[in-house]
Amino acid sequence: MRKTLIKAAVVGASVLALSGITAGAAQASVQGPDLIGTGNLDDCTNWGKALKSAGEVEDFACMVGSKPNTFELTPFYAS
Repeated sequence: MRKTLIKAAVVGASVLALSGITAGAAQASVQGPDLIGTGNLDDCTNWGKALKSAGEVEDFACMVGSKPNTFELTPFYAS
């Protein structure tokens, strides 16, 4: 029970930290609509990095999609 509570606290803190980072990025730029892709989170990250290196987006965030083997890439554009 104790280990479960500790793990839950660590996961919760990690999610809050990641949310804070994403919120900070969102405040500095304009969030675009989510782009749906097929694959895993590594595929999403690679796509986001490609968009960023091409100068199409200022930053991005990835999350697992609602359907199996999908992801959602949230682009952030310069304001």
